[in-house]
Amino acid sequence: MSTIIKDILVYFEEQGPMSPGDVAQKLNVPRYKVLATIQCLSELGFLESLYSRGSYKIYQISLLGKNALERLKSEESLRDILEESLMNENLLKNNEKGKAEA
Repeated sequence: MSTIIKDILVYFEEQGPMSPGDVAQKLNVPRYKVLATIQCLSELGFLESLYSRGSYKIYQISLLGKNALERLKSEESLRDILEESLMNENLLKNNEKGKAEA
C-alpha cells in the first residue's frame, strides 16, 4: 500500500493538478484503488481539492503532502508519517475547540 501512496504523491508532484481517473490511467492502477487512496490522502491533508463538480474532482499535492513525500523518499516509515500527521490534526482540532469555548 505504501508504494501506491508514494507513486500517487510523486505523480502529483511531477505532473501537477489532475483527476483520480488521470492518475489511475497513467499509473496503470485500478481506478477504485486510486480513488480510495486519493480520498484518504485528501482527508489527511496530503492532497487538496482544486475543483469539484458532481463526482468529478481535480486534486493537487499540498505542502503537507510535499513534506510527507520528501520523508518517504528518505526511506522514513509511512506509519511514522501518518501517525505524526494524525497527531498534528488532533492538536489543531483541540486548539480550535479551545478557542471556540473561550
